[in-house]
Amino acid sequence: MSTLLSRSAGIDPGSLRPGQGEELAWALAVGLPLCFRRRFPLSVLITCTVAFIGLQTRFVGDSSASSVCLALALYTAGAWSRDRHRATVVRIVVVVTLTAGLGYVLSANTWPTLNGLTAGQHTGPLPVLPAFALYTIGTNILFLAGAWTFGNAAWVQTRQRTELAERNRELQAERDENARNAVIAERLRVARELHDVVAHHVSVMGVQAGAARLMLTRDPPAAEGVLLSIESAGRNAVEEMHRLLGVLRDGRQPAQAAPAAGIEQLATLVAGLRGALRTTYTVDGEPRELPQSLSISLYRITQEALTNTVRHADASKVDVTLSYRADPGVLGMAVSLSPLDGSKNLAARSPATSRQQGQ
Repeated sequence: MSTLLSRSAGIDPGSLRPGQGEELAWALAVGLPLCFRRRFPLSVLITCTVAFIGLQTRFVGDSSASSVCLALALYTAGAWSRDRHRATVVRIVVVVTLTAGLGYVLSANTWPTLNGLTAGQHTGPLPVLPAFALYTIGTNILFLAGAWTFGNAAWVQTRQRTELAERNRELQAERDENARNAVIAERLRVARELHDVVAHHVSVMGVQAGAARLMLTRDPPAAEGVLLSIESAGRNAVEEMHRLLGVLRDGRQPAQAAPAAGIEQLATLVAGLRGALRTTYTVDGEPRELPQSLSISLYRITQEALTNTVRHADASKVDVTLSYRADPGVLGMAVSLSPLDGSKNLAARSPATSRQQGQ
């Protein structure tokens, strides 16, 4: 199109101008390779450069559109070529070649031709030929330098966007992995807690059932009390299992479920052993509010200690003491066992001792 427009506008380099068909062929040779510029940026740049030099040597009337095509090819080589070293070498060769060609056109041997192309009246302060040379050199520097600079800038921006997108993918994968690990850790915690609940209640219920069987004929009222304790322990076990299984099922604690047991339920926990053992529960010092995590830990530690006592110790009495020390950061607990023969006192001291700063 630019070739046809240049002919229609009367842009005529003189007798050296080729025919219209040849001009169209040169224009297509420069412009058509740009269709593949992103896939083969360096090959397209070399092809466009060769075609552009041929177009110039044949004195095609319109070279402005071809210059834009060449600049676009140079820009693409800088913006899309993955081999940066090869891209730099090819662009340097192209720029040097074009500069040498321009130098040849402006050399003394071509002045008569240029004079024929630029003859006519002029009103500027400079002579025609130097003005033409400066104009041509400035235009080429602007095209080539701009294409080189913006091509490199586009490559840097694309690389930064790619790295940012990759980093975002890595962060998303890390967040997903952390979420999965958190779910796994929570499920393991719930599984351990469920084990503690079931082991404790089943052990206590088994011992109490044996005691009730022995007292059923000798002391029916006492046996009834033991059976009531077994019923209460079973109900508590079902409630706690329902709460814990709700956490596993929904991934969160249901709103209607009872809160996790803490030191507030220690008295009930110890009292649940009656019928299997004689129990006492003592609070030493001034009670104060504790963090929920510490309160739950103390409850579970005491529960595990009592479970082991019922299952493995030959004891007839258990004494549990919760001590609030004078130091606000220290909390102590002791479980004392009395053997069946009463000959000595076996003490398991401070299994739940914990130091919590600021409490």
